[in-house]
Amino acid sequence: MVHKLNAVHVNPGDHRLPSAPRTRRKEDARARILEEARRIVLENGFEALTMRRIAEAAGYSAAALYLHFENRDAIARELGESGMQGLLAALTEAAAAEDPVERLRALALAYVGFARIEPETYRLIFMEPGFAASALGGKDEAGAAAFQLLAGAFEALGNAGRLRPGQDLGGLALTFWILLHGTVSLKLTCSAFLSPPEEDLLATALDSLLNGILAPEPTGLNLPER
Repeated sequence: MVHKLNAVHVNPGDHRLPSAPRTRRKEDARARILEEARRIVLENGFEALTMRRIAEAAGYSAAALYLHFENRDAIARELGESGMQGLLAALTEAAAAEDPVERLRALALAYVGFARIEPETYRLIFMEPGFAASALGGKDEAGAAAFQLLAGAFEALGNAGRLRPGQDLGGLALTFWILLHGTVSLKLTCSAFLSPPEEDLLATALDSLLNGILAPEPTGLNLPER
């Protein structure tokens, strides 16, 4: 049995019909622009990021870039927000652990896991001088949410009466982040001098932190077995 297909007549002047291919081309162009912008920042620093340089690397005219992004800062902002959203997603999954101590351990593993899988992204958003301030412009909602996940574990410990008196919850969260970032950044830049895996380094550091802040339990043991 032969099925006849109705012919579809396309009016050359009707620009609405090929919207899907045009949308895909636009998405591909944005992705290429962002990838080249990220490479430029990582290889030459944030100050080297200019619209002209991005255009040359991506194979577009400088004018064409303005069809996709308002300016250099808009490109940097998208790179920064995308990276922070990735970190937030990893930490959000880890924060599901019910026990606050185990949650801290899970958050630590998720943090170093993100940096291991996305080392270039981590370098970009945390280790490239001048990038974060320019890219995020003080409106880093994903970053604030990520930090709150760290702080939430200490708040849960405090609410459960498991902390020694007089603990500064905000200071503890900041100290925890310093442990995480310090370990990751050292592994990224000085891996030859830090042979133990990130997980082992953080486990020791986190145990030391918790031993100093957790209230003694009746058994005299503050930390659950790993």
